[in-house]
Order: sequence, then structure tokens, then C-alpha cells
Amino acid sequence: MATGEDEAALPESEAAADLALDPLLESSDELELESAEADLTDEVPERRSSNVRQALGSEDAFQSYLRDIRGLGLLTHEEELELARRAAEGDELARRKLIESNLRLVIAIARRYTSTGVPLVDLIQEGNLGLMRAAEKFDYRRGCHFGTYATWWIRQAVSRAAGEQSRLIHLPEHVATRLRKVRRVAAQLSQESGLDPEPEQIAAACNIDVNEVIDLLSVIEQPVSLDAPVDDEARHSLADTLEDSTAPAPAETASRHLLGEELHRALSTLTPRERAVITLRYGIGDGRSRTLLEVGKELGISRERVRQLEVVALMKLRNFSGNASLRECV
Repeated sequence: MATGEDEAALPESEAAADLALDPLLESSDELELESAEADLTDEVPERRSSNVRQALGSEDAFQSYLRDIRGLGLLTHEEELELARRAAEGDELARRKLIESNLRLVIAIARRYTSTGVPLVDLIQEGNLGLMRAAEKFDYRRGCHFGTYATWWIRQAVSRAAGEQSRLIHLPEHVATRLRKVRRVAAQLSQESGLDPEPEQIAAACNIDVNEVIDLLSVIEQPVSLDAPVDDEARHSLADTLEDSTAPAPAETASRHLLGEELHRALSTLTPRERAVITLRYGIGDGRSRTLLEVGKELGISRERVRQLEVVALMKLRNFSGNASLRECV
């Protein structure tokens, strides 16, 4: 059985490769910041005035923001894990440093979405919210790199903001700007409290009328109830017209349920690292299988180490004296 030491340690060749990449990463970050400054300068003057100045006060404020980020150094993997551990214990300064040290990553991702028409400043602010969320959810005990983990949260936040642009395309610019502000403030309030904020709370934070907040929120989401009637007599609802062609037979549902329980018991016989490898490699839970390289990056170990852990884990699962159907799967 693998020991904790050989699971945590990286081969010397990989450690050397990581050190060799540091100067390249720093150079890449500088290029991203310079490109971000160029993107801001190249924006249409009217749009730059209506968005940048409202979002950060002035163009100078955004330039100052980029200069501040340039002065932040990159963290080593060990420093990341230490800050994440302290943040998990309630150290707010550690959490803040972990976030600030990865602000360059937000800019790098946000710049890929500038063609959507959303101002770069707005994309960066959305990405920062995703980065903050990643800092809250990150589990340092898994040993993976925080930047790799945060990339998913940042990209999700930025792409969601970019996707909403298609719904705002026909709105006047000043309305679209206020709508983005309301949605951003609502997300911040939700993150702070863990609850969906009331329109009155959003209105107070934005310093606008509550009725305007309600109108703007109605633009963001206009759901249609499945209980809505589809005829004048209200005899049938929208749900009655939908065919569920994917619904499995009751026997199949029961079989899958039993197999899932058996799989859970089988996985409990593995070490935490082996269980993580199998879960990621075969997409258990999210349906997305990863390559050896992807798993290695997420867990902070080499691709060869992932392969070794997978072989050991599969042998344990095959020897598990449980469901015959489960043994056939592995």
C-alpha cells in the first residue's frame, strides 16, 4: 500500500520543471497586464466613459488596479496550502492574500471573453467574485494547486456574465450597465450571507429605488412555470404537454440505486488518495472522466503516480466481495 510520503512527494524532475516555469509564468503575467491596459485604451470612448468610470471611478483607478496587481508576487505551492489552511481556520488575512495573489489569473481568463462585448472591467469584477468563491470552497487537504482549482470558478463566473450579454444586447447602454451592477451586488450579498438577498437589500446597496431593482431583476430571469395553463379552460398545464422519453423503467431505477450503494461501499475500502483518483478518472459524480495528466494536476502528483494509484485501486475494487454487477464494471 502506498505511503503518505510517496503520495505527497513529486519526482525531482517534475520539481525542477516547476521551478523552470516560474520565470515564464511571471513573464506571461506581465504580458497579460499590458494587454489588459491596451484593451482598456482601445475601447470606444463613450463605452469606456459609461462603464469603466462607473465601475471603478475612473480610468486612472483601473490603471492603478493593474499596477497594484503587478506588484503582487506569485505563491509557491507550499505557501498556497499554508494560506488555505489558515483561511479554513478563519484567518481572514490569509484568505485575502490567497485571493490577491491570484488576481492575475482573473485578468488572463477575462481577456479571452472581451469579444463578447462585455467591458473588460466588468469581466474582471465577475471573475474576482468567482475567485473569492474558489477560496471559500478550496480544500487544501487534497494537495492540489489552488490556481488549477480556481480557474474553473473564475471561468464559470466570467462566461456566465458574457452569456448574459446576449440578453442585454437590445437594452439601452445605461440600462444594461445598471442591470450588471444589480446582478453583481446581488451576487456579493448572496456570497456574504449564504442566502438570496431581498430586493430591498439590493436597492440599499446600490442606492436606487426598490421598484427599479425589481424591474431589473425581472429582465435577468423570466421563468415559465410548468403549471401554466395552455388552454383557455385551464384544463391542461405546460407539464402535461411534455414527454419524458428518458424516464427509466422502475426495475432499472431500483437496479441502479442498488449498484450505486454497492459502489459507495466499495470505494470506502480505498485510501482517500486512491478514492480521489478513481472518482476523477471515471467521472463518478459529475460524469466527466479526466486524463492521467488532469488528475495529476488536480491532486498535485505526477501522471505516473496517478497510474500506479489507479492500478492498485482497481485491484482492490475487483477483489471487493460485493455485487457481481459491480465486479463486471471494474
